Amino acid sequence: MNRACQRLCLYGAAAAMLAGLGMAALNNEADADVVTLLSGADTQLRLAYGMPAVDLQGNPLDSRAHMIREAIALLERAEQQSPGMAVTAEFRGFAHMLVGEFAAAAECYVRARGCEDCDAAQFDLLAFNEARMRGNAGDREGALRVLSEHADALDSRFGHQRLLEEAGILRQLGRPADALSRLEALFTAGPVEPATWAQAGFEFERLGADGRAALAFERAAESLPIANYHLARLKLREGAVDTAVECLKRAAAAVPAEVRRLVHREPEAWQALAGDEWFGRFTKPVAATRGR
Repeated sequence: MNRACQRLCLYGAAAAMLAGLGMAALNNEADADVVTLLSGADTQLRLAYGMPAVDLQGNPLDSRAHMIREAIALLERAEQQSPGMAVTAEFRGFAHMLVGEFAAAAECYVRARGCEDCDAAQFDLLAFNEARMRGNAGDREGALRVLSEHADALDSRFGHQRLLEEAGILRQLGRPADALSRLEALFTAGPVEPATWAQAGFEFERLGADGRAALAFERAAESLPIANYHLARLKLREGAVDTAVECLKRAAAAVPAEVRRLVHREPEAWQALAGDEWFGRFTKPVAATRGR
């Protein structure tokens, strides 16, 4: 699942619940206190989510750990004031996730789904989160079971994300044929978003199906220019140098900074272009402007 969808799954339900609470707070002072507590926890968790768990030396970041502790303290106060709210349980799950306690996070998402104030949209988001956390905890069969149980609802709300999620889990379980069948279903499905095709390209590549990966990246590139970079990498791997350069040029014309970053991150993938004139110019370091 891409970064945007991950954030959607982590925050989509909670944001809806907080919005509902905010409306109630206009008429109820006690609710306003709960909103303040939950909003504070939300802020702390978002900040912690955006930070690495460790510094460059591999040491845990105390500031991040402090944010998570502060969020948990706020959630405990909110639970005491208004027990049994889905948003509180969801945020507790998110806090568990941030410290690598994935099984505990999954159970929190289950508990949130059982709360009386959890509506259908929130329920589906929480089911997706539960599946992801079970997979992260090593219970991949459990993750598949959750996705299967809620397949119709998840597909109607998230399009083809379930297929991608299941493909990744099946690959990790050592079931490449089943993983490929999930990905192949995209080619006969309805309209597929460019970002989904890009994700499918990465999964096909991990499964060793470079031809299908290239086709997925081609479809993604129609609206997502950076997909041309990944297509170029595949074309170069198969020896189609001219095609690879053309694809790389298209990506560079649209998002030059991102392409340079990716090229420098995996230089071994581009060794075959070491003598290409355009590639040399494109990747040449830009001298810093001298100060006056």
